[in-house]
Amino acid sequence: MFKLGKIINRITVIMSLISYGGVLAIMVLNVADVLLLKTLSRPITGAYEITEVLLLCTVMASFAYAQSKKAHINVTLFIKHFPRIIKFMAYGLMGLLSTLTAVAVGYAAILQALSAISRGAQTNVLMIPLYPFYYIEALTMFVFALILLYDTVIAFAAIGSRKCEKIVISTWTG
Repeated sequence: MFKLGKIINRITVIMSLISYGGVLAIMVLNVADVLLLKTLSRPITGAYEITEVLLLCTVMASFAYAQSKKAHINVTLFIKHFPRIIKFMAYGLMGLLSTLTAVAVGYAAILQALSAISRGAQTNVLMIPLYPFYYIEALTMFVFALILLYDTVIAFAAIGSRKCEKIVISTWTG
């Protein structure tokens, strides 16, 4: 099971590269846009809409990476004081709910992509088709859901395993 975790972590490195690349592209684009506007009075055409679509991909890709690094906040103020079975059952159920939510968002992104294809939706200035960005969103949300599911299985396994318990509570504060 822990070997699967290593494979999932490798996949999240790809998600982090998408996120890092998006942030870098947004920064370079916006700095260049402002410089050209202020020095030559010639902004980059479509810079705002490029930023919009890059931001969508960047934010969604960061979710999977943050989850793999346990960077999301878990409010365990009360739950950590519960008896072992209740504690990890509740934590696992919340993980399952989070997983289902991520799957629903990924599915909605696919539906949005299909709608964008059928409508021929594109950006207003540069006429960039929108559907590829929705597919990237769906992919990143499904990877996020995979990581959440893995963490959920570990949480449920912590009910009977001290090794899994240590993994789960290692990210809890206090």
